[in-house]
Amino acid sequence: MMQPRKGFTLIELLVVIAIIAVLIALLVPAVQKVREAAARAQCQNNLKQIGLAFHLFADSHAHRFPPVKVLGPAPQFGVFGVTKHGPGVFLLPYLDQPALSQLYRWDLGGGDLGNQPVAATHVKVFKCPSAEQDRFMPISGGKGACGDYAPTEGVDPVLAGPGRDKGALELNVLTRIESITDGTSNTILLTEDAGRPREWLAGRTGPREDLPGCGWCGFANPLTIQGSTQDGQARPGPCAINCTNDGELYSFHPNGANAVFADGSVHFLRAGVTIQVLAALVTRAGGEVVSAADYE
Repeated sequence: MMQPRKGFTLIELLVVIAIIAVLIALLVPAVQKVREAAARAQCQNNLKQIGLAFHLFADSHAHRFPPVKVLGPAPQFGVFGVTKHGPGVFLLPYLDQPALSQLYRWDLGGGDLGNQPVAATHVKVFKCPSAEQDRFMPISGGKGACGDYAPTEGVDPVLAGPGRDKGALELNVLTRIESITDGTSNTILLTEDAGRPREWLAGRTGPREDLPGCGWCGFANPLTIQGSTQDGQARPGPCAINCTNDGELYSFHPNGANAVFADGSVHFLRAGVTIQVLAALVTRAGGEVVSAADYE
């Protein structure tokens, strides 16, 4: 007679389940780490493309970068009314977005109803893959498509001294690259301020859902760096990176944030960088000496 087949005992099943659980516990962090590494690389590639767009613009405009934003009237840009325009629209022709560029109306503000076909369009290169995708913010004419990057307009004068608080880009001015006397490899053009309009405070969501500036073509997009408290609850403060996305550097990458510099290079700024070092990297003519050890 055939012997009856012996099944698994309860103890054996529990051992198998425990082994599977251990393997999952080991694999999940590894998979998450690989996914974040890929997202960080894509974010850096986005910024590389944006940095190239800045330089292509400069090549077509006598070695000058676009303005950080425009407040009309500004006849030098064909803006004759009291209208507002963000920096993103200047880069569209150089980011393979000629159709959007041609649709944009400079006689209207970036948030006006007539510019909704442009303002409400999500442009992939302006979005970090580690952030929530396809976000909108309300604007006067409807809604604005959110991005995760912002140019640095300057810093709080307390951090740089009188007359030395300007960033690489200016309001209503095409900045000569030669005026970046701290060196293009030492001066940030654009960096991450991800997650807006939802507020994020040191890795957690805050109570606000209406932070300004996430619209990639919006007038309120640029940053004036102050720093914040470590919990992100107040500005100014000593924390330079990843404490609040309310007008400060913020990303969903562990331990830092990406930035594109005025020479077109992309670096990862470590979260431990001091606010003084960040201010030195943002200002274009502060005369500071910054060690490359502060960023990757």
